[in-house]
Amino acid sequence: MKKFDIIMLNMSNYSEWDEGVSNRNYHILKELASRPEVGKILAVDYLPLTAKRAVRIFKEDLVLNLKNSKVIKKGLTYKVSKISEKLYVYSDTGFFWRPAATMKNIRRTALELNFGDLILWSYFPFAAPYWDVLGQKLTVFEAVDNWMLHSSYAKQTGRLQAAYDKIKNSADLIFVVSQNLLTFFDDQPNVYWLPNGVDFKHYNRKFPLVNRDIADISKPIIGYIGVIQEKVDLELIKYLAQKNEKKSIVLVGPVWDEQNQLKEELEKMPNVHFLGYKTYQEAPMYIQQFDVGIIPHRSSGFSASTNPMKTYEYLACAKPVVATGNIGTENIGQLIEVAVNYEQFDQKISEVLKNDDADKRLARQEFAKKYSWLNTVNKMMDLVDKKIN
Repeated sequence: MKKFDIIMLNMSNYSEWDEGVSNRNYHILKELASRPEVGKILAVDYLPLTAKRAVRIFKEDLVLNLKNSKVIKKGLTYKVSKISEKLYVYSDTGFFWRPAATMKNIRRTALELNFGDLILWSYFPFAAPYWDVLGQKLTVFEAVDNWMLHSSYAKQTGRLQAAYDKIKNSADLIFVVSQNLLTFFDDQPNVYWLPNGVDFKHYNRKFPLVNRDIADISKPIIGYIGVIQEKVDLELIKYLAQKNEKKSIVLVGPVWDEQNQLKEELEKMPNVHFLGYKTYQEAPMYIQQFDVGIIPHRSSGFSASTNPMKTYEYLACAKPVVATGNIGTENIGQLIEVAVNYEQFDQKISEVLKNDDADKRLARQEFAKKYSWLNTVNKMMDLVDKKIN
């Protein structure tokens, strides 16, 4: 394949990845940066939609510097950092009030870095109405969920609808993580379902010592890892805790403000443990201590558009998985247990704890190996190659 450069519009900030946050965007960027056909990458941090977010970006990304980086350019509202000869990071606070000017500055930065044939690779739908100024030869959009259904963007639905219409009409390739999103993008011939993946070796690392906050918790452990936002059904967690007084319920991850009231109620239960945020490096240690991994997500429209990465992480660690239905796990259904209500969720936890064995653990891991990020990017590159040629 002919060599090309990439402008990537991210759904996160590079500084968050530096601090141990992990998502699909991070893993795809990491794989692309290792590909010989990829020249330079300009990774554009999440572009702010509000003044509040702009202030946060200014404090975290313009004032502070990234680890092991060199600032090569800085303006009043933006900064360009060099991570390596191949990777550069662009941060900008101005998108919320001058989106077109911000996109032009991104283009100007790419030219100054001597970018040649260019692919735009976007996770950020709001940029779509302005992305034509970037001069890309090919446009790739990745949908990791449907932002129209996300509470964080409830006031932006009109703007989002226009952005998604632009994406449907102008993106050369659209990669989606769930069957639900195939429908959302009208089953167009340029839309491809590529579920999430896992770094198998990372989740099978050996830890000579286990952190006391989980090592001291009595077994069996019913565990969840991830951001505890509104899609996590804490009423289900309460039900499970009441039904399983001799089992420990462990929740690993930061808790969003709207869940604080229920969190306070659950913290009074002796068998429920909130362990807080853990980095990507620490995550395998915690999952390895689980006896069963759960995905207690609300069966809503938003959840149906996702494909939980934690499912693959649980499977890579050989753990049995119990999940609620309609949360984008169609491709994993044969390896996990899906419950339609609270009672069945509880029953299935008891069943998998009782019936787990070595053959089932091996089957889970063999399945997880097929969903490596390397395999995912190989499929993406095949499709990119066909489009380019």
